[in-house]
Amino acid sequence: MIVVSSPNHDAHDPDRLAPLPEGRVYWERPVRADVLLETAHRLGHTIVAPADHGLDPIKAVHDHRYLDFLASCYTRWQAAGQPGTVVRPWTYAVRHLDRLPNNVVGQAGYYLASHGTPVLEATWHAALTAAHAAVEGASHILKGAREAYALCRPPGHHAYADLAGGFCYLNNVAIAAQHLVSQGAGPVAIIDIDVHHGNGTQGIFYGRDDVQFVSIHSDPAELYPYYTGYADETGTGKGLGSNLNLPLKAGTSDPGFAAAVERGIAAIAARKPAILLVSLGFDAHAGDPTANLAVTREGFGIAGRLIGGLGVPTLLVQEGGYIVERLADNLTTFLGGFLAVRSALAAALPPSQLVTS
Repeated sequence: MIVVSSPNHDAHDPDRLAPLPEGRVYWERPVRADVLLETAHRLGHTIVAPADHGLDPIKAVHDHRYLDFLASCYTRWQAAGQPGTVVRPWTYAVRHLDRLPNNVVGQAGYYLASHGTPVLEATWHAALTAAHAAVEGASHILKGAREAYALCRPPGHHAYADLAGGFCYLNNVAIAAQHLVSQGAGPVAIIDIDVHHGNGTQGIFYGRDDVQFVSIHSDPAELYPYYTGYADETGTGKGLGSNLNLPLKAGTSDPGFAAAVERGIAAIAARKPAILLVSLGFDAHAGDPTANLAVTREGFGIAGRLIGGLGVPTLLVQEGGYIVERLADNLTTFLGGFLAVRSALAAALPPSQLVTS
């Protein structure tokens, strides 16, 4: 399997360079991607670097003013004499107070949803490279690969078209999905198994029917992002019925998690997508410091088998997972289940229908 990865994410290190003012740990650290890459290499997968795909695939998803802000805000913040080496809002655009100002301090509160998305000197470059990794993975699928894995950092599924949040700046899976659709490969489907609702992805595609979105996550009444991810959010307009949220009660373990994944895959199978994208998070693991479910490595293996069993070309896009010591096991088990089913399905096909990855 092709694994797309770049070391350009390493310099985006808020926990070391810009600790949270309240002293909490910034869980989204460079070591996460390092461990996942080492694991993919150990498993014998082919590691490739992403090409520079330019801004066009990103502009197809994200507001140009938001992109201009991410690319320039660090320099503008320094030029404005703001203290420190990190862009963090002093105030936030909230209900009743949401007009876009020209001042960089005001824009920080408009485009950054929380302290979980600080902008450092290297943040834009890291986010840009992560988006290129997702596009690179999609490009391999377009060229005939049956599966690919975009090892993106920072993650992306909480980023809206014009808003960063939850460690996410550019929505990698949405950018990849849009690229596939733009290249005529649709319809596509996204299944998100990160423990937190993929609110940004939902927001981007909520009014569309060419990108189906299914999210399995912890009940947002108790967990970030709190304001989205409820079962009654099913899409709007042309997209009505194309959005499926399957929230789980706190403490849900392998059987409940697997049942939700099975239900989500069944909903996707019913619409017969040409390509599947997976927002692959491992933070549903029991004890994850950002979450409240109780999935084990075996649960991720079951999820891998269920997702792999759909049988269509599939792009995995890395999202969360913050117990560093468990990431290698979780990825190994997920890929073991996923690829075993893929191999079995491939073996059942006549040679004329096989495309190797």
